Amino acid sequence: MEAKESRPQGFPELKNDTFLRAAWGEETDYTPVWCMRQAGRYLPEFRETRAAQDFFSTCRSPEACCELTLQPLRRFPLDAAIIFSDILVVPQALGMEVTMVPGKGPSFPEPLREERDLERLQDPATVASELGYVFQAITLTRQRLAGRVPLIGFAGAPWTLMTYMVEGGGSSTMSQAKRWLYQRPQASHQLLRILTDALVPYLVGQVAAGAQIIFAKDGHFALEELAQAGYEVVGLDWTVAPEKARERVGKTVTLQGNLDPCALYASEEEIGKLVQQMLNDFGPQRYIANLGHGLYPDMDPEHVGAFVDAVHKHSRLLRQN
Repeated sequence: MEAKESRPQGFPELKNDTFLRAAWGEETDYTPVWCMRQAGRYLPEFRETRAAQDFFSTCRSPEACCELTLQPLRRFPLDAAIIFSDILVVPQALGMEVTMVPGKGPSFPEPLREERDLERLQDPATVASELGYVFQAITLTRQRLAGRVPLIGFAGAPWTLMTYMVEGGGSSTMSQAKRWLYQRPQASHQLLRILTDALVPYLVGQVAAGAQIIFAKDGHFALEELAQAGYEVVGLDWTVAPEKARERVGKTVTLQGNLDPCALYASEEEIGKLVQQMLNDFGPQRYIANLGHGLYPDMDPEHVGAFVDAVHKHSRLLRQN
């Protein structure tokens, strides 16, 4: 999302700014909605486009990223697009090999195992230039969107990236990364600093090309700190009660979320009821509707459409009462 004070110039005029106005705390006619992982494998057209090349080759193709970003907007009246990319392009830019293994997910053939492995990493100052293809994809997509909706960029947080780089892939326990914290605190700080120094210019570059939202999964313990950190929007996962979150962050921050993604396995009628309850709990303003995490590959696109339509329908009714 583009910040007010640093809007990139030369892009088509924005026609639907409901998402941005909600983020800034301005009144909106309805609740804006988008979905994390809305450009994903649940769409048959996504699978067809992706079949031609491997995952990270797709990430490095601005044309392919643009196409995948636009696909869900052709199906659903979403209020924002999110650029197709991956958080692990940052470790790649730091010099680590990452492959996407079918049925398993991302894999690092040579993860960080010892403190001396940090010497293998590239200078974080070079990361932004290494990731120029992401900026190109954002710029191209902003042009192709023709002002239809705003475009969101993203990056993984330093701790998230550290866990992948140390574990060698996804992990439910993150035991190897936590081992680093306890056994190698100095090296852990060094790695987190390298990642921070890489991420800051990367995110600034995304804003300069078109983005600003924070989503911290399992971050319910730090809602107050997140709300005071200067972000305009704080995303909630589905484990947080909306009314409790509002009490904790106050009314000066926009909240985003947080329907359990698995609710989309319910009937379309039930989805409508769940959305209505969620909207009532969050309140009509300073709110962006979303799931509490990303869409899953086996979800029915029709149910995604039912979710989006229900948000628009029920939020308009809520504002009339």
